[in-house]
Amino acid sequence: MKLSKIEIKGLFDIFDYSIPLHNEESLSIITGPNGFGKTMILNIIDSLFNNNLAFFQTLVFGSILIETEDKTKLSLVKDQDYVLLQLEKHDIVLANYKLEQNINKLFSAEEQDNQLSIFYQKLNEVLESPKVHLIKEQRLINRSSLFVSGNLLDQDEEELTIDTIHRCAIELKGLLDRYTQQSYIINQQIDSTFPKRLLTENEKISIEEFNNRFRILRMKHEKLQSFGLMESIQEIPIYDERNANVLLVYLKDSEDKIKVFEGLLARLELFTSILNSSRFIYKTIKIDRKKGFVFITNKGKELKLTELSSGEQHEVVMLYELIFKTTLNTLVLIDEPELSLHVTWQKGFLNDILQIMKLQKMQVIIATHSPQIINDRWDLVFNLET
Repeated sequence: MKLSKIEIKGLFDIFDYSIPLHNEESLSIITGPNGFGKTMILNIIDSLFNNNLAFFQTLVFGSILIETEDKTKLSLVKDQDYVLLQLEKHDIVLANYKLEQNINKLFSAEEQDNQLSIFYQKLNEVLESPKVHLIKEQRLINRSSLFVSGNLLDQDEEELTIDTIHRCAIELKGLLDRYTQQSYIINQQIDSTFPKRLLTENEKISIEEFNNRFRILRMKHEKLQSFGLMESIQEIPIYDERNANVLLVYLKDSEDKIKVFEGLLARLELFTSILNSSRFIYKTIKIDRKKGFVFITNKGKELKLTELSSGEQHEVVMLYELIFKTTLNTLVLIDEPELSLHVTWQKGFLNDILQIMKLQKMQVIIATHSPQIINDRWDLVFNLET
């Protein structure tokens, strides 16, 4: 479910905004001077859809209205003692919830929890639980605690504090491991039923279809091998009409064995292609099964991830979040993507975002100061100053 509009009255007791969010590309850009509330608007959306209602008890505002593309309306009205939340569809009130400054004022804790549960049940039914992912301005200086088990990073079960870019690499390694394990299980299941299916297959395959499908299969194998997800490229058998039914079973099995990687493969390709498209000078990103990803200089030396410049780290972390930390149809909020990025990189940012949006089917809202980020897409911009 995509958002189409957000209206805010009395933000900081100063600002009134009515911001359209729906367009053909599902991409909106909010800009304006410091202090006008760009970041706060993203925080409002994030807090509402990620169940952080306490945020609105301290926020200074009069009212907030968020509308979806199917005319569902979620409103918040602030009073001195409470925040009233109301959910409407086609002008019919579906649910109300009063968030008291003092939760014991009208309800017991049990009654309060029950009322909130009913409200969110209705909210999820109507809005289909849109997942909202906020990429914050502070992407590198925050450190993440990660619980590590086994031999990862040569540590035995303990809490580690790591830089964000290291966290991304470790998370990607875990993702690669999960997909590889799934592939192993699927391969075993397929191989165990091969004899039975071979004896019962009556259909045959033509040489034209055989050559075309195996050509596509080999391309996928080569990509998987380049990312370390396949040790060797499968050998293509020679077509023989007498064994066309056997070849068909073999081909189907080979296709089914790599289907598990299709979604991951597309994301890995996009992630590496953006970073390797003349962005990083004298270095290249490489997917690594043991480390997640590494950077190699033109002379073949592996760099420490923290040896990348702050701009390079910002680019890696932001792209990782967009490609690997979001799911299909996520609403993504990006605060100041221009931080530490060279002007040339800023100008290419929207093109990168549109590629990712095409893959992930996302809606994106960006808050930025940078005219280079906007580039020539002023049709997507809402200026808070006007």
